[in-house]
Amino acid sequence: MTHRRAPKPGVFVTRPRPCWASRLPSCPGPRVKAPAATEQLAPHREATRALDWALPALRADLAAAARQPFRETGAQEDFLHRHDAPAHETQGPARTERFERALARVRQFADAGGPLTFARMVEVQSELLGGPTGFRTGDAYAWGGAHRYAHAPGLEAAFREKVEADAREDRHPVAHATRLYLDLCFFHPFPDGNARAARLWLEYMLRRGRLPTPPLAPVVLWPKHPGDAVNYTRLARLLARSIAGPDAPCRNEVPS
Repeated sequence: MTHRRAPKPGVFVTRPRPCWASRLPSCPGPRVKAPAATEQLAPHREATRALDWALPALRADLAAAARQPFRETGAQEDFLHRHDAPAHETQGPARTERFERALARVRQFADAGGPLTFARMVEVQSELLGGPTGFRTGDAYAWGGAHRYAHAPGLEAAFREKVEADAREDRHPVAHATRLYLDLCFFHPFPDGNARAARLWLEYMLRRGRLPTPPLAPVVLWPKHPGDAVNYTRLARLLARSIAGPDAPCRNEVPS
């Protein structure tokens, strides 16, 4: 998602007139006040600090996921070609090819076992976007300006320190993958391609922990509420059960 200007407070948006309206006497169209953007980042940061990422309520689900041997699932390629590429077909095959190159690089990093660094994330994002990039320099907006991801002095350093420190913690790969996925969704660190980055680095965390990547559509389509720690835990449960498959202690939310 690109970052763009938010609607200015007090700006009014005039609805376009339907074609049949040209036959009516001229009159002012209805005016609707643009809604204020909802801040996404601040509540997310509070929730991630408050949540116990040992995820004790998911002990059985995490254990079932951990029993699954690593294997190549093709989940990234499946989502890319069935969902992502068709939705962006106007951009041509180059966008898909860049994602495939970025995915190969993420897998190499995970297999090498090196530490997660923001420099590596920027390297992958540059491959993904087809040119140099870095941390965004202003507020970011998504959903037509309805979602706001605030920028503030020191945010880049805070993000770097957070993701690098989090990655060093002794956590279940599902916890690592869920937390980094959500950080990329709600910090919205890059000027573009944050949703794609979230999918890539979710795979990195699972692969680094030698777990298979499950079908991605349920994770991507899961409604994510910034600041809702219960929602975050449920997303981790969905991910764990998707990995465990038939071995999950409860089959609810397990993709068929």
